[in-house]
Amino acid sequence: MDNSAVQSQRSISSISTSNQPHDAAGSSSNPSEFVNHGLLLWNQTRQQWLGNRKSKEKAQVREPTISWNATYESLLGTSKPFPHPVPLPEMVDFLVDVWEQEGLYD
Repeated sequence: MDNSAVQSQRSISSISTSNQPHDAAGSSSNPSEFVNHGLLLWNQTRQQWLGNRKSKEKAQVREPTISWNATYESLLGTSKPFPHPVPLPEMVDFLVDVWEQEGLYD
């Protein structure tokens, strides 16, 4: 195995073990094992951002932001910003519907 493959393997093993608890210094049970401290910090920060979001999302049913009779031109034919943020899944569904109607998406 060349050096880049070894580094890659170490990175993969650190990702798969990143959910295992580490002490305050960040050391693991195997001192020669690579620990990606940036990934650990990112995962902790991400959990703080998300909080207990999954249970909130399940309980909350949102009305669609995009009107059922909206057209591509009415939404994207202007440079004006949307009055409210449009959730990405809703925009993707809208675009796929438009592209299917126009024969652009198979």
